[in-house]
Amino acid sequence: MSGAHVPPAPRDVVERYVVRIEAHLVRLAEGHDPMGLLLGIERLARSARAEWWETYRAAARERRGP
Repeated sequence: MSGAHVPPAPRDVVERYVVRIEAHLVRLAEGHDPMGLLLGIERLARSARAEWWETYRAAARERRGP
């Protein structure tokens, strides 16, 4: 799948993950647990991708119909 054909992620999904990642970045900037926070950001990014991908596949199934 090329980037030109990828629909945008649902806004509610994006906003939910951005808020959580921003909180991690604030704590990281304050010097708290850098490795733990970076790993947490990575997990959030992977989770966001998985959730977006499932949303995309469900929409594709709806477009195809039964």
